[in-house]
Amino acid sequence: MLRGKRAVITGGGGGFGQALCVWLAREGVEVDFCARRAKDIQNTSSIIAAEGGVANGYICDLTQPASIAQFSSRLLGRDKPIDILILNAAQWLSGTVDDQPDTEIINTISSGLTGSILLTQALLPGLRRSDSADIVSIISACGIPNFTDSIAHPAFFASKHGLSGFTTKLSEQLSKENIRVTGLYPPDFELTGLDTMVDSQSRMGERLMNGRSVWETIRFVLSQPRSCHIGTIYFQGPTREDLIS
Repeated sequence: MLRGKRAVITGGGGGFGQALCVWLAREGVEVDFCARRAKDIQNTSSIIAAEGGVANGYICDLTQPASIAQFSSRLLGRDKPIDILILNAAQWLSGTVDDQPDTEIINTISSGLTGSILLTQALLPGLRRSDSADIVSIISACGIPNFTDSIAHPAFFASKHGLSGFTTKLSEQLSKENIRVTGLYPPDFELTGLDTMVDSQSRMGERLMNGRSVWETIRFVLSQPRSCHIGTIYFQGPTREDLIS
């Protein structure tokens, strides 16, 4: 279902973003991704190339509009349409409202919200060239109304609530153009490796969800026929605070 498609992933230089790049490449998807550091781009590209996949990495700082414009321009410079856009990048910030400098608060909002909006807007021409485009936002449980069970900074909550609103409205607007938009709201999860299968032995609430489960959910969404538009996916699971208490 996914082989031959082209995907763009933000924050692909490490962690879950890197895993998404590798897993998509294993499905036969051509992967374009961005990261802030050249060494991270090289690392992700090397993993995919060693497995025979195709990946193109680009430097992009989502807190800087000029960097977003340069990244999107390079992506749109190719004839091949963009079939999948995964908005994954976000700067994590913890703490209380008065214990972080202004720059960290601004960067948290810019990377997780403003940057995602500007990039999506810029890449719409490429998505519109696809016959079956999908946009997936990795929002987090911190974007769910009244959820507070996290050590995340209020600015991180604000970023995720903003991304939730953007994704919800975008989903309604772009459905008229056959572009599906899906928002995912995972709780805290752990990434235990690229080849580790999901633990099926633990009971609910005993451990954090595995990032592989988030990927399998994304894969399910992307593999559905166009008549099936899944707009929102909520997950139940413990947070790190739940397991410590």
